[in-house]
Amino acid sequence: MKKYTVVSLATLTVLIVVAAGIASAADNVSNGTSICSVIGTNYECSSWSDEQYPAIDLFGDTYVPLLASNSSLWQSHVNKLANLVLDSNETHTLKPGEKIDFGHGYALEVMEIDIDSENVWLEFTKNGQCVADQNVLVDTDSNNTWTVTLDNIQGEKDIIVMKVHVKQLFVGTETSVIWIDGIWLIDYANARTLNFGDKLGEFTLEQIISGTDSSNLGSLAFKNASVADDASVNDDSSDDKSSSSTSLERGLAKFTNKNTESPTSWYWNFWEYIIMRIK
Repeated sequence: MKKYTVVSLATLTVLIVVAAGIASAADNVSNGTSICSVIGTNYECSSWSDEQYPAIDLFGDTYVPLLASNSSLWQSHVNKLANLVLDSNETHTLKPGEKIDFGHGYALEVMEIDIDSENVWLEFTKNGQCVADQNVLVDTDSNNTWTVTLDNIQGEKDIIVMKVHVKQLFVGTETSVIWIDGIWLIDYANARTLNFGDKLGEFTLEQIISGTDSSNLGSLAFKNASVADDASVNDDSSDDKSSSSTSLERGLAKFTNKNTESPTSWYWNFWEYIIMRIK
């Protein structure tokens, strides 16, 4: 077989795969279904570089599926979501009595620094009320991370709502300070559970897909009601076709030529051309 024939067949194989993907994507767009998948996201804090938290993008807004302590990412509650308040590696220097205001009513205060035992007493509050407190051992050989977990968050137990990493403790002649270089917090108080039929704008939740393993962390499938409505309108009156087109339909149009060919018909024309060259 001549070299140019081998190259042509290889090119043909690649284009078949591409065309199949385009056809599949076109079908997904044309029927108005959008799949939003959970992804593993790295923490900003370098001390947690070997850890991730689940996140899901719902039409431009990022949410965190609730996850229990000691659970794998794929075991997150994909339809129980909270906004991410903070994921930061900014360093905060705090004295006893000082606090960090996270907004949304959340705050972290340094209650006391025990120089002898190298402990720092931290208190996490919501609207001025103590939610949790902890003595964190500031030792280079320890993790120095305080993970706050709470029960009864959208009916779930042991949900991770905040992580704090204390980098170092400094003892001076007149005062003591600590450095906090990692904070992660979700707005658990306003978490939401999505159920079948719930709407996000013009999208309606039609399927909740639980995660199965590290390669499939779960997803939510939404139906774009406007696509179905437009299809009905187009069947009744072709004159309104251009005015009733949705953005998803316009996205599909770029794969179709002006002669209303199918999304992959251009490919079969190319295939015929390659076959003629081979012969």
